[in-house]
Amino acid sequence: MNMSLTSNIFGQIDVTDPRRPTAEDITASVGEVYRDLAARDDLRPGPEVDGLFDRLVRLVLTAPAETVPAVLNDVEIQHLAPRLRALCALGEGELEHAWANRIVAGRPPREELARFPYFGNYRQLSRMEIGILASALPRRVRSVAFVGSGPLPLSSLYLAGELDASVDNFDRDAAALRAGERVATALGYGELGFHEADVLAADLSGYDVVVLAALVGDTLEAKRRILRHLADTMRPGAVLLARSARGLRTLLYPPIDRTALDGFEPLTEVHPVNDVINSAILARAGG
Repeated sequence: MNMSLTSNIFGQIDVTDPRRPTAEDITASVGEVYRDLAARDDLRPGPEVDGLFDRLVRLVLTAPAETVPAVLNDVEIQHLAPRLRALCALGEGELEHAWANRIVAGRPPREELARFPYFGNYRQLSRMEIGILASALPRRVRSVAFVGSGPLPLSSLYLAGELDASVDNFDRDAAALRAGERVATALGYGELGFHEADVLAADLSGYDVVVLAALVGDTLEAKRRILRHLADTMRPGAVLLARSARGLRTLLYPPIDRTALDGFEPLTEVHPVNDVINSAILARAGG
């Protein structure tokens, strides 16, 4: 989700259970969560929805490493994985819209933001990304395009503040974009740009860094098409920071295949082993 799904989003992981689940246990549980989510009329935040996503995140983050290949190779999991990711995307959208409204209506908004239980996770992911950007760029970043900013653009706000850079947000969902702009204004970031555009039609040639949110492109082929377009249109030397996922985290977010980075010079990849879900892939255009 634009936010990084973590154990802290809906609850804490219980690591005290001495029984290690098998691949069959995990496969059965993921299937059960999927069916419960799919059966709901909507995925707006609430105790039942929160509980289902909490369970899913626990499964993803606590599965023993030796079970992961068998789970991902299971025929049922391969069948439901795209649908499960779609449900996660819908749930994230509902969650972000709900909190965008709360923050804008908050008096003052920053106090409401402080109640957002996983703002620290946004910050943790953004710090990781700023760190790898600093290691790859010889000069200060002056301009950032954040593609897929959504209704709660906390990552782009954090990047703007920490990098002291001009940040433009792009999203093809007009309602999400308007919500994001209201949040930015309420929190004192009125200078950020917001542009309704599909990434395949946006002109991103003038930016030092292009950040590609995890939910931009919901299939491997869609990711490949977007990355091919960016390779052809980004300014040579500009840097792409693409959010991806690895292992069972790919049940929550679509991964990026390294072969999709043709036209880029791969720089680094970071795959968190803590409660951050998204990986970060850094590549230079014109490679």
